Amino acid sequence: MQLYITDQGSRLSKQGQHLRITKNGALIDDILIRDIDSVVIFGSAYPTPEAMLALLATGAEVAFMSQSGRYKGRLVSNSGKNVMLRLAQYDTFRDSLRSIQIAKGLLTRKIENGLKVLDAYSHSARSSFTFENRNAYLRSLQAMRNYEGDNLNELLGLEGCAARVYFQGFAQCLKNDLGFHGRDYHPCKDPVNALLSLGYTMVARELESLLESYGFDSCLGFLHQPSYGRRSLALDLVEEFRHPLVDRLVLKIFNKEILGPDDFISAEDMDRDKGGLYLKPDAMKIFISQYEQFCNDSNRIYADDKETSWRKLFRDRVEALRNALLSNTEMEPLQWEAVA
Repeated sequence: MQLYITDQGSRLSKQGQHLRITKNGALIDDILIRDIDSVVIFGSAYPTPEAMLALLATGAEVAFMSQSGRYKGRLVSNSGKNVMLRLAQYDTFRDSLRSIQIAKGLLTRKIENGLKVLDAYSHSARSSFTFENRNAYLRSLQAMRNYEGDNLNELLGLEGCAARVYFQGFAQCLKNDLGFHGRDYHPCKDPVNALLSLGYTMVARELESLLESYGFDSCLGFLHQPSYGRRSLALDLVEEFRHPLVDRLVLKIFNKEILGPDDFISAEDMDRDKGGLYLKPDAMKIFISQYEQFCNDSNRIYADDKETSWRKLFRDRVEALRNALLSNTEMEPLQWEAVA
């Protein structure tokens, strides 16, 4: 299980084989340590050394986020020991053509996923994904499929054209006007962008953990080029999950009015100087609950109707990349069925 700690000032301690979460002396939760896959701490909570050692002994990680959801780092046990996989990863990175092929595959699947999401939601949206926009998106998809060059910037340019059209359609899939006019980043100025960024961060954290458990170097990506301190390979794999997982989750949350504008607080009200909007503490708990439910619930995400969960698919995609690198073959495509 994934354990999320959002109550500020909480204390995590070990008692026997259990992890106890308390605040001001009051018991919040008591969980068997062997049932915990990871602990994610938002803001200020205090795990004791004994608790951290017990978690590490079972292979569980402890991840640290800011109170607003910015990933800070994690405490992990020994990483995977598959040195042959790392050698294959390094060799593939140095092979510019092979590296571009992997990046192209990831971006192609990202654009394909976006089309499925828009088609699934367009009939229930405020206005349909227009014929002209859909054709423009299809042209971007076809250009990506047909690309045979070796220039990563050209690939990113093709993806950028598709992304602009995608988010125009995505905005139309929202039942209410929430001030969303396209993607913006740090700081996020509207509720939709704030949830999108938080969701992408949470998926990236899980993928980083899985990649390193399999023996990958999570800092060395093919689409996201190396940058000091950035987990580029985790960000590579996030691309396949942005639209079908996070974007659909955000649409569900806002279209069903599970959360709304009143569940966010501005940076100014939090005495922060970076601007932007952030979830209020109670709303953060709701979002985490929705994220967990969405990741764990079985969804029709394979074309052959095989039932699985998004969290299981995280592992499947890491294994697909591993198999592709070790066998010098293409990464198997991600297939799923959109259920709006």
